[in-house]
Amino acid sequence: MLPRPSLSVQLPSLYDGTKLECRVYHPACLNDPSVSLAAAPWPRHAAVVAHPYAPLGGCFDDPVVDVVASALLQLSFVVATFNFRTSTSNRGTSSSGGRTSWTSRPERADYMSAAAFLAYYVHYLDPPQASAPRANQTGPGPTMLLAGYSYGAMITIKLPPFDAVMSYLSTPVVGTTAADIRLRAQHLAEQQNALFAMPVSPRKSLGMRTGGREDTLPRKSYDRPRERARDGEERIRNGVLDLLQRTKLIRQKQKVPALSGDQETEAVEGQQTHDCLARVEDLVGFRSAYLAVSPPIGLVTSLATMSFSNPFASWSRRSSGRSRNGGDEGAAEQAAAEGKLTTNPTLVIYGSQDGFLTPRKVREWTAQLSRTEGSLFQHVEVSGAGHFWDEEGVVAKLTGAIASFASGLIGEQKVR
Repeated sequence: MLPRPSLSVQLPSLYDGTKLECRVYHPACLNDPSVSLAAAPWPRHAAVVAHPYAPLGGCFDDPVVDVVASALLQLSFVVATFNFRTSTSNRGTSSSGGRTSWTSRPERADYMSAAAFLAYYVHYLDPPQASAPRANQTGPGPTMLLAGYSYGAMITIKLPPFDAVMSYLSTPVVGTTAADIRLRAQHLAEQQNALFAMPVSPRKSLGMRTGGREDTLPRKSYDRPRERARDGEERIRNGVLDLLQRTKLIRQKQKVPALSGDQETEAVEGQQTHDCLARVEDLVGFRSAYLAVSPPIGLVTSLATMSFSNPFASWSRRSSGRSRNGGDEGAAEQAAAEGKLTTNPTLVIYGSQDGFLTPRKVREWTAQLSRTEGSLFQHVEVSGAGHFWDEEGVVAKLTGAIASFASGLIGEQKVR
C-alpha cells in the first residue's frame, strides 16, 4: 500500500490549462536521513502511473494503480500518480477539472504534463543522498518509466515519445503552461530541498501537501476529506513569480500555439520575440521505458492496423511554421509514436481471463511487436487473471512481473 504522498500539487494541463491533481511519492531512501547511500547514491529513477477511465470511477486511488506504484517505489523510483481531467478521488479529497474527451487527445496532454513536471522536479531535487554531479555520470542514465493501467495503459501506449515532449518544454515562452510546469517543478523541488536540510524528521515534514492542501495528520485523517487551504495556490503562484525573477531568460522568436477546449485550432500568434526560459543544459538525461497493465481491447485491436494520432503533432508543426500539408513531418511523428514500443524497453501485462480484451488478439499483437527487428518489447500473460486483478494469487504475479522488468531497467537484482 502506498504511503502518504511526499507532495500533492495541482498542475496545469499542457492541453488547455485544466487543473490536474498530482501526487509524488519519495522512496524510503529519501525520507529517512539515517539512510546512507554512499556506496550506491540515489539514482534519480522516476515513474508515472496513470489510472483507469475517469467517467467509470477511475482515479489515482485505484487499487491496481496502488500495486504498480508501490512496486516501483520499493525499487527507489520517485513515483507520480495523477488524476486525468474529471477524475475525483475515492477518498473525496481531491479532483481534477475539465471534461473527458472522445479523442483522448487532452488526456494524453494531461499525462505528459505530469511526466514533464516529474522530470524537472527530479532534476532539481537535491537530497543529502543525491548522486554525483550529473555531468560526471556515465552509462544509460536514470529511467523515466511511463506506466498505466486499463484506460491509463491505452493513454500510455498512445503517448508521443518522451524526448519530443521534453524538447517542447526546453525553452517555453514565459506565461505559457509549459513554462508554468517547469517553474512549479523547480520551486517545489527547492522547497523539498529546504525540508531535507531541516533538523526534523523528513518523513513527517515531507507529508505536507503543497499547492492547495496541508497534510500533517495521521494516515486515518488523510483518508478523510479535509478543507482546502484557501491560500495554497496563491502561495504556489507567489513562489513561482519569485523564482521567475531570479531565473535566466532568453529572447527568441517563437510561434505560440492557441489551444481551446477539446479541439485544437490552427490559429497562432504572429511570430514575435518573446521572453523564454533558458534551456537547462545539464538536465537529467532520462532513458524512457513503458509499462502497460491490462490495455483494453479497443486499443489492442487498432494497434495492429492503425497509426496513432500524436497530440503534439500540430503543436510542433505550428511552432516550426510547417503547414498541415507541409511535407511528411506529421507522418514521421506518428511513426515515432508507434515505434517507441519497440525502440524503448516496454512491458505489457494482461490476464488470460480479462473480459475487456480478446486474449487471441492480444497474443497476435504482442507477437507482432516482439518480432520487430531489434525490438525491446516484452509481454507477460498471467494465467487466471481478470481485468481487475482480484483473483486469488494474481496480484503477487503482477507485482513480480513489474519488479522483474523494472529491476532490469535500473540494474537491480531484487526489490529493496
